[in-house]
Amino acid sequence: MLSKPQAGWSELTLGDYKAHVSFLTDIPFDWLRGCISGLKHVIPAAFFIDGEGVTYYIVSDYCVTYIIKSGTVLTWVQVSLDRFAEMLVHDIRENLEEWIWWCDYPLNAEQYANRKAMLLALLDETQQCLDNYMKGNGYNF
Repeated sequence: MLSKPQAGWSELTLGDYKAHVSFLTDIPFDWLRGCISGLKHVIPAAFFIDGEGVTYYIVSDYCVTYIIKSGTVLTWVQVSLDRFAEMLVHDIRENLEEWIWWCDYPLNAEQYANRKAMLLALLDETQQCLDNYMKGNGYNF
């Protein structure tokens, strides 16, 4: 789903759709929080992409993910919110160091440690919400 970040850029791939995402949006923090909210409350989750010059929204629900630009659905893919969250957690954990430095500005040792601790906590919380969501099969019971 997300390629290894380099110089403040990553590439999102969902089905046949590809988009470049920029550090202007703090993808790991914003998107993990979106997953947590959607999974915890069993509601669709929305994610923002700033591609520096073009902006998109991704909306993911219990069975479909939509990619929207300027209020128009560009495409949709058969990726559920739980699958979106699984891929996101995997991709961030796989390239954790690069996602810690994602914002592309210098961090001192304390800032780095804080950002790493917060990101690891969000990854753990997302995984916990995902596990709970799967126990209920995505329903409110």
